Amino acid sequence: MRPALLAKASLADHVAEKLREYGTVAVIDLQKVRGKQINEARKTMRGFSELKQVKCTTARLAVKKVEDKKPGIDQISNHLHGMVLLLFSDLDPFKIQLMLRRNITKLHAKAGDIAPDDIMVPAGNTGIAPGPVISELNAVGIPTRIDTGSVWITRDTMVAKKGDRISPHLAAILSKLNITPITSFLVIRAAFSNGLIFESETLQIDIGRTRDGLLDAFRASVNLSSQIWYATEHNIAILLMRAASQAHALSMKAWYPTQANIRWLLSSAHALASSLGKSE
Repeated sequence: MRPALLAKASLADHVAEKLREYGTVAVIDLQKVRGKQINEARKTMRGFSELKQVKCTTARLAVKKVEDKKPGIDQISNHLHGMVLLLFSDLDPFKIQLMLRRNITKLHAKAGDIAPDDIMVPAGNTGIAPGPVISELNAVGIPTRIDTGSVWITRDTMVAKKGDRISPHLAAILSKLNITPITSFLVIRAAFSNGLIFESETLQIDIGRTRDGLLDAFRASVNLSSQIWYATEHNIAILLMRAASQAHALSMKAWYPTQANIRWLLSSAHALASSLGKSE
């Protein structure tokens, strides 16, 4: 057998062993992903997972080797296309994606990238010697002056708005100024865990929005249970205060003496008796 085929078979065996060893395998899309992002992800996930970049044909071969041991894992093969990174872990896919999402990498812009936010070039010394750079900066609307042998930007300048496509010229200028406007994190294309396939759309959870939604649901449930007088550990204090308030109001209206209203009843009775005495 040719050495290349032997190496491919050996790598497939290695990947198959990882598939058997770990409870979760995630397929990460490497389209437009840069080496810096992968290196940062390895640091973030160290101790929690293993990452392996393999060809999809090798990965599919490895999946076939473990199909009988892990029912349903064959579905992951549908997501093995293009350039991918395999992540093996015992964490659930949602936790993995959350960790990857928190590992945001700042990158230099490339031509065709979409500005994730307004891109500002700050005023100050660029540290670049005068020359063609002056006209290059002016071409994208950045005002300049020369001082102490270098080019200075005279005021903070917005060079792109959120959603704008970055031109080749602007990308070159931002790189020259060492501005990294692109934020990125690794995205799971699909993951297999506990016999189930989790696709990317399912795993992309907005933590802030989810938290706000849960808080709104909690407030609504407390409000509803309070309205129908259904006692829970979260509304019992509200119900007791409401019951005490209504009982107090009813006892005064019925002139039924209690420790809480006796002073008011006596005062009211005295005032009423005085009023009757005067009328006679």
